[in-house]
Amino acid sequence: MVSVGQLVGMILAIVVPVMIQIVLFLHAKKELKVKGLPVAACYGLLGYLWEAWIYVMAYGWVGAMMMQNTWFDSGFGIVVKQMIIALVYALLTTGGLCWAVYLSNMREPLVERGPAVGIGFGLSYAVWNYVLVYGAPLIIGFRMRFGGYEGTQEMQDKVLSLSVENMYLFILDTVIFSLIVMATTLLMSNHQQNGRPLYMFLIPFVSQFMIKFLDTLLPTLMPEIVSSVIYHVLMGTAALWSLWVVLNYLKTRKINHLLKSTQ
Repeated sequence: MVSVGQLVGMILAIVVPVMIQIVLFLHAKKELKVKGLPVAACYGLLGYLWEAWIYVMAYGWVGAMMMQNTWFDSGFGIVVKQMIIALVYALLTTGGLCWAVYLSNMREPLVERGPAVGIGFGLSYAVWNYVLVYGAPLIIGFRMRFGGYEGTQEMQDKVLSLSVENMYLFILDTVIFSLIVMATTLLMSNHQQNGRPLYMFLIPFVSQFMIKFLDTLLPTLMPEIVSSVIYHVLMGTAALWSLWVVLNYLKTRKINHLLKSTQ
C-alpha cells in the first residue's frame, strides 16, 4: 500500500516547483512594470523544451559511443566521461538560454526581460523533470490507496519504491536551478544590451558546465550522502547569491556591486 507520505511527497513535488515559478514571475512583473514579460517567459519555456529534447538524443548517442570504449570506465577516463557529458549539457543549455534571451529582446532590448526568461526556463525545467515524472505515479498511488487500481504489478512496485526523501530533494534542486537561471538570464540580458555576446555565452556555459560536472563527478569520488551534501551546499550558496543579485536588481535596477564589470 502506498503511504500517505509518498502521496504528499508526490503532490508537493508537482505543486511546489510550479508555484515557485508563478510567485517569482508575479513578483518580478510587479517590480519591473515593463511590457513583454509574459512573452519573454514563454521564450524561456520553449528554450528549455527544445534543448532538453535534443539533449536526450545527444546524451544517448554520446553515451553509446563511450560505452564501446572501456577506457571511460575507470581512472581518468571517468573524469573525462563526466566532462564530455557536462560539456554537451552546458552547450545545449546555453543554446536554449541564448535563443530565448535574444528573441525576447530582438525588437526592444530591455535588461528587465532577463529574469522573466529565466522564470520560464525554470518552469519548463520543473514540468519536464518533476511534474511529468510524478504525475502518473500520483494518479496510480491514489487509485492504489483508495481502490480501483487495475494496472500491472510492475507499475505498482515502481510507485511503492519511490523515495520520499528524493521527492523533497528534487524540490530543493528545482529552487536552486530556478534561482541560478534567473540571475544568469539577467546578466545575459545585461551583456546583450551592452554588446558583449561573448560574455552572454560564457556566463551560462561556465555555470551550467560546473553544475552538471559536479553533479555527475562527486558521486564517483565519495559516498553518495557525502557527495549530495557537498553538492547541495555549493549549489545552495550559488542560489542564495543569485537570489541576492536578482532582488537587488528588482529594487535598484542595477547589477550589484560585485558585478560592476558587467554593467
